[in-house]
Formats: sequence, structure tokens, C-alpha cells
Amino acid sequence: MTRHRLALSAFAGAMLLSAIPAGAQYYDPYRPPPPPYGYDRPPPPPYGYGYDRPRYRQRYNNICVTSRGDCPTPPLPSGTGCSCYIPGFGNKRGAVP
Repeated sequence: MTRHRLALSAFAGAMLLSAIPAGAQYYDPYRPPPPPYGYDRPPPPPYGYGYDRPRYRQRYNNICVTSRGDCPTPPLPSGTGCSCYIPGFGNKRGAVP
């Protein structure tokens, strides 16, 4: 009788263990593994991804260009408005290229 109980308890145990779902996780070999527990990302760089803020140099030019010609001016930043006296046309407004 003890063999019968032993076989019945082994069968019942096997049935209980088969009812528990498997906890296997799918592993994708093309994705990197997740970071370890407790891992903190490094802080991002102050601007962008390792690139500095672009530095622009202010350009200066000493020519004023108008619709009727150009004339010399003191050095001014590029894009600044200026004016020239053009003989025969008078005072004309333009910009420094």
C-alpha cells in the first residue's frame, strides 16, 4: 500500500508542477542586454552629443552696396544698414555685404 501512496503522491506532485507556467524570457541576440540593476545613466553632455555650441565670427566689411552702386564706409558688421551719396542720384541706402 505504501508503494501505491508513493506513486499517487508523485503523480499528484507532477500534476501540480505542470500547472505552473514557465517563466522563460525571450532573448533577442540583436538587442543589447538591459543595464544591470542599480545602474544610473551618465548625465548628458551640456550641449548636444559631444558637440560644442557653434561659434559664429562677426564679419566686418568696409563696402556699402546700394541699388545704384557701392561706396567705401568705415568697417561695419555684415548685414548692417548704410547709406552712400551717389552723384546724379543723391543719397541712397544699402547694406554692408
